[in-house]
Amino acid sequence: MAIPDQVLDGIDNLDPLPFTVQKLISALSDDDTSLQEIGKVIEYDPAVAANILRVANSAFYSGRRRIDDTRDAVVRLGTATLLDIILGSYLKELTVSAPMYNLSEDELWLHAAVSSIAVKEMAKEADQAEIPKTAVIAALVHDVGKIIMVRYISAEMDEILELCGREELTFVDAERRLFGCDHAEVGGAIARKWRFPDSIIEAIEQHHQVPLENPSMVLDAVVLANLVSKTIGVGLGAEGLNVKADEGSYQRLGLDFKAFCRICAQTAAQISQLKQAYGIAEQV
Repeated sequence: MAIPDQVLDGIDNLDPLPFTVQKLISALSDDDTSLQEIGKVIEYDPAVAANILRVANSAFYSGRRRIDDTRDAVVRLGTATLLDIILGSYLKELTVSAPMYNLSEDELWLHAAVSSIAVKEMAKEADQAEIPKTAVIAALVHDVGKIIMVRYISAEMDEILELCGREELTFVDAERRLFGCDHAEVGGAIARKWRFPDSIIEAIEQHHQVPLENPSMVLDAVVLANLVSKTIGVGLGAEGLNVKADEGSYQRLGLDFKAFCRICAQTAAQISQLKQAYGIAEQV
């Protein structure tokens, strides 16, 4: 399927990722990048440094001792968590309301953030699978395509839902039918522009594919993280639970129904603190 020209133009016009985010993305796949180097990059970006310290000392991230220095934050949190915080804050600023999906900007962002938490909880349950840390970031950006879709495609939510009901389609299938592409495909194009690792790009592009043609641990984790977030009522919107998922994702990660339920419960227990950390109203 082809992404419409106006959507491609929107992707081209997106601002590049902040340098700090680019550096951290590179560090995820470069073992030679030291924590000291990362600390220096953050120190030279005062706005990012201030936000890191604020969020790192929130109830959601903090340990027993308060962090007052960015280098301490780097050591305590690690590259993946730092990127989770910085990229999460950037996406929060970038996100707009999405009436086509019946999601406010906070709801759209919260679904992404909760999905990233779900991957962390999944990694604890599926410890033998050794889910890569990049899966946390892939879950955080898995619906980034919706940000561009709502900006450059004129469509009414009712039009999509009517098609879903009339032809018994999933919401994503209806997107493809109406627009020639879906938000996962658009998200993959955005991630490619931002030069994310291939594993993240593939996870974004394929997280609604059933069955998965080329499954990986990152892709399987994102598929299930999306389901976890929706199962606990975060980011349902117009799509609701009208999604399909490759059941092989559970098996490949060594998870059963009880483990999935534990992941849901453990993820839900952290939402309130997550909202406080990022200044989200409790009613969202």
